[in-house]
Amino acid sequence: MRVLLIGCGMTGGAIAKSLLEKKIVKKVGLYSRTVKSSKALAFDLHSPYVEVLEHLENLKDFDYVIISLSGISDNDRIQSFNTSKTSYHVRQDELKYNLGAVAGLAPYLYFLPKSTPIIVVTNPVDEIVNYLRITLSRKNVIGFGMELDVRRYSKVLGKRVDCVGVHGMAIPVINASSDEDYEDLYKKSDSELMDYLRRNGIPHSAAGDAFTEFFKRLTSKSKEVVNLCYYLDKKFYGVSGISLSLPFIAKGGKIVGVSKVNLNFIEKKRFKKVASQLKRSVQHILITSKKLVAYK
Repeated sequence: MRVLLIGCGMTGGAIAKSLLEKKIVKKVGLYSRTVKSSKALAFDLHSPYVEVLEHLENLKDFDYVIISLSGISDNDRIQSFNTSKTSYHVRQDELKYNLGAVAGLAPYLYFLPKSTPIIVVTNPVDEIVNYLRITLSRKNVIGFGMELDVRRYSKVLGKRVDCVGVHGMAIPVINASSDEDYEDLYKKSDSELMDYLRRNGIPHSAAGDAFTEFFKRLTSKSKEVVNLCYYLDKKFYGVSGISLSLPFIAKGGKIVGVSKVNLNFIEKKRFKKVASQLKRSVQHILITSKKLVAYK
């Protein structure tokens, strides 16, 4: 398996390192907006299976493209951690920086074979997935993020739970009897995450390992349930025509359907609200990206 990693920062580096160490891939192409960054990562990885791309060409040579670009500086991210109330707000802060980086990348991705899946790690995942899906007119844009929400909620609850919605605003499927139960659980889970991030920063190594486990199940030859963001062409509890994060069934890198999830009345209401908010956000970033392109 051959993957192209676009974005060679701390998260991209952790993903490349984990994929190579666990021998999930045969080749990792590295591309960064600055060649210095991709060459530095290649030097750190010290692997014969790594190739530095100075230009985005020969995209047909790769089976998957992973986008882990980050336009936000470390100082700005730290400031966001310290001033934002929730991790969702941190991701929305990142959107202001990351949209321009992804918009600049989009013209090159037009030359990517239509059969090659694009996996988005860049935050906010659900917005970026929808932006690329619409801009590139392709459905096989996949978002990594909900796996992390599932892990957090499962840890808090002491059992594995499904989640639906968007990364950072996930709705755990727990069949609770009141909105307050969901709010309290969200505040507890997110507060623990924010406290950790403020003290320690992003756990890049853990994120790299989580991505590798996600990628392994996504590309498995047998059917696997994987939490990811993908396009809903059929209605899921009344919502369709947008990419959302759900437990999907994947096989060989292709999404073959949505795993069976039973939402109660409160969960359905919250899911539809999150979907509506995401649709508004996507429309806003499409308008913003057009202004960015026109400005350039």
